[in-house]
Amino acid sequence: MLSSAVEEADLLIEFLTEELPPLNLEKNIGEAFARNLRAYLGPYLSETEISYEFFVTPRRFGVIFTKVKHVALGKQHFRRGPSILQGLKNNQPTPALLGFAKSCKISNWQELEQRDDGYFYAKYQELSHTLEDGLPEIILTALQKLPVAKNMRWGKPDEQGKDYQFIRPVHNLMILYSDQILCDNPKFKLPWGLIPVNYTFGHRIMSQGKIVIKSATSYLVQIEEQGKVLPNFAKRREVIQDQLVLQAKKLNLVLQLIPGLLDEVTALVEYPVILQGEFERKFLEVPQECLILSMAKHQKYFALLDTDNKLSNKFLFVANIASPQPEIIIQGNQKVLAARLSDAKFFYEVDKKRPLGNFVEKLAKIVYHNQLGSQLERSIRLQNIAMQIAKLMNFSSATASHTAYLLKADLTSEMVGEFPELQGIMGKYYALNQGEKPEIANAIEQHYYPRFSGDKLPDSPLSTIMALADKLETLVGVWGIGLMPTGDKDPFALRRAALGIVRILLEENLNVDELLYLTFTIFAELNLEVNTVNEVYAFILNRLYNYLTTEKGFATNCVQSVCILKPRTFTYLPSLLEKLQKFASDEKNQPLLTANKRIENILKKNASITISLDVAEDLLSESAEQTLFKLLRETETIAIQYGREGDWNNYFITLAKFNIPVTSFFDNVMVIVDNIALQNNRLGLLLRLNTFLNYYCKLSEL
Repeated sequence: MLSSAVEEADLLIEFLTEELPPLNLEKNIGEAFARNLRAYLGPYLSETEISYEFFVTPRRFGVIFTKVKHVALGKQHFRRGPSILQGLKNNQPTPALLGFAKSCKISNWQELEQRDDGYFYAKYQELSHTLEDGLPEIILTALQKLPVAKNMRWGKPDEQGKDYQFIRPVHNLMILYSDQILCDNPKFKLPWGLIPVNYTFGHRIMSQGKIVIKSATSYLVQIEEQGKVLPNFAKRREVIQDQLVLQAKKLNLVLQLIPGLLDEVTALVEYPVILQGEFERKFLEVPQECLILSMAKHQKYFALLDTDNKLSNKFLFVANIASPQPEIIIQGNQKVLAARLSDAKFFYEVDKKRPLGNFVEKLAKIVYHNQLGSQLERSIRLQNIAMQIAKLMNFSSATASHTAYLLKADLTSEMVGEFPELQGIMGKYYALNQGEKPEIANAIEQHYYPRFSGDKLPDSPLSTIMALADKLETLVGVWGIGLMPTGDKDPFALRRAALGIVRILLEENLNVDELLYLTFTIFAELNLEVNTVNEVYAFILNRLYNYLTTEKGFATNCVQSVCILKPRTFTYLPSLLEKLQKFASDEKNQPLLTANKRIENILKKNASITISLDVAEDLLSESAEQTLFKLLRETETIAIQYGREGDWNNYFITLAKFNIPVTSFFDNVMVIVDNIALQNNRLGLLLRLNTFLNYYCKLSEL
């Protein structure tokens, strides 16, 4: 039982488990558990200083909170009762008021508070709770809210017939408040029937027996020194990475970090030790991407490259023990890797013996989607789309068609069957092996570019054509059968495809409408939804907005001002936005922006009137409107031409010339007048001016 003298102390919670699955261990177990606890421990934590450190290893997870209060004081609340008019009659309490006071356990109704809003209020205090009383439910709730997809079952069913369930079996629970065990009485219902203790177990091999933890504060030091465990995930990852880089440097080689591999290895070890191994040079005849992926995916090894970016036959791996005979561990790992690389070499040799045409024929047996046909049918669509795009880019349609025919050939290869991540890469190698031009081989690999945010773009016209064809076919086809993304679900990666199209079209001056329509017509026999093109364009426009604001850092109002005009080409947008931001932020241009908004309001109010853009000069009676029209007539054509040439500096210099004339117009000219001819002529002037000012961006969005 916790001593009542303790008012505030550190709190340690540690669960000891069987080996936890490594995927997203840090986020889904360690960080999530600590975050959930933090949310429900709120009343016990200091409002001014909330500090905690979570830890997670293959065999344990938990958290240490500092300055946790022994008692959580109940909050003060006010309950509203009857109105003062209903509660008092002739300054005497009514039955309604007395009943309210009684329900609030107040014997004297005069203790109720009368407020200016005309009601009686009763003050009451929530009951205080000790940490020991509240912790079991808090821990249980925090565990239940972990994003765990699949649980294991273990242990004997309880009296309700329920067995224990969690991602892995849990064997030990430690709850220390300073140096005292909390909730160690069976009356506290803790998960999995566990009763808290003050000890834990360290590394399976390097640590022996129980480790009695002196206090919550000493846990991290004790578990590392006595238990041979580095509990903090981030620190353990940093140690591994630093040692890997250091070892690679000693070998005059460069560490190849595969995305996600470092986190996965960190989640597999408690006491990392870096070791170096080698494999036979004959395996270097296999494309290095295959070897790197095989080492990373199957064995969790780190590849090493030389200064020419070529794979070395040396590799690094992380052991979970400091062995007195590391050579035995190295030999075992080398032996296992040799078997893996032999498989890769075998797949590669078998695939090289088959002509690419044979690969393509087998695409007929791979279903792309039951409503969109096989991969072979898709390959034919890609050919047709690629030929159309090639014409728009003044590129050889025959070369584009031939390349598109080979794009998906490697999907039926042995190597891609074993490593789907290598699709495109293996297609490149097989194409080169059979004498295809390097330009075609590279396009086969790069038709997947960009594969992720920040990835490189295709580096040649042919590669660009292939990348666009692949993404357009996917986006239009899948969307057209009603499988658009919903929420966070996007099984066909349509968001990624749309973003890829956006990034390519920011570099290539192609009309997105034209691309979508030509792709849609290729699907004519499949009867896609009639609104597909418009919906996909809106989807692409949304990706464009997100990319320009999030990735490129342009102001949201500026991006909105260009996107709202629904641009059909994108190449001019970055340079336009760069100058637009400066124009919009310059206080000297505020009169024009304000006037533009006023113009829009006037035109909106008179939308029922047929207004002509042909302004009659002889009806311009005021000097302010004459000056404005003269400037408009002299500059509108040349300013729009500035935009077409990408000369945004001069374009916005021209727009800035309208600040004074537009202000003068509204100061001196009445637009809505009794003379209808005069009024409509002025409305025509404003409509023409509004069309000009908002030709490339909608200024009212600024």
